[in-house]
Amino acid sequence: MLVPDIREPLKDELLDQIVDEAINSGMDIENCRFYGDELPEVSARLLEFNGCVFEKCTFGEVEIERLVFVDCVFTKCDLSRCNLRKATLQRVRFQECRMIGASFEGSSLMSVGFTDCQMDYCNFSNTKAQQLMMQRCAMSENAFVSFKWKEWQVDGCRMHRCEFSDTPMKGMDVSTCEIGSWLIDLYSLRGLKVTQEQALIFAGLLGLQITDQPS
Repeated sequence: MLVPDIREPLKDELLDQIVDEAINSGMDIENCRFYGDELPEVSARLLEFNGCVFEKCTFGEVEIERLVFVDCVFTKCDLSRCNLRKATLQRVRFQECRMIGASFEGSSLMSVGFTDCQMDYCNFSNTKAQQLMMQRCAMSENAFVSFKWKEWQVDGCRMHRCEFSDTPMKGMDVSTCEIGSWLIDLYSLRGLKVTQEQALIFAGLLGLQITDQPS
């Protein structure tokens, strides 16, 4: 998986101020560091960040037609309920971020990693992902409907009551994850790699009755 290309030195900027300037000028935001800033509600047609670092920042409800992050790192940021629908993320890392209820619906994720993030109730429906990694994340109640992926790795994640529909899971390995009460169709379930204990959980979802002794 490719890592973000962060080129030092970075310019320390105020997030809300530079976003206003970028929207008014139509310019991209490049090689900046934002610390402890808050981005309130903002509406725009296009906004692109390139080579930026966000630390302990808070993002409000944004309404941006085309939101792009390239070579960016988010550390301990709050993106809860953030609207990332139809966004493009390329070589982006989220580390220890709170992003409960964020929407990635219809977005494009290329070489994106989530590590130690709280990301329950997220929507990844109609999203396309390539080289996606999720490590030690809380991601229960997430929706993966018509989620198209290539090279998707999950490790040590909590994944209760997730929905998988029209999302082929063949080759996916969830053996290190905590799962339960999934809503998943047979088409999506085929080829999923699980432990023996997890297989019993899925047997219950399919309505199978397991017995130790033949009748």
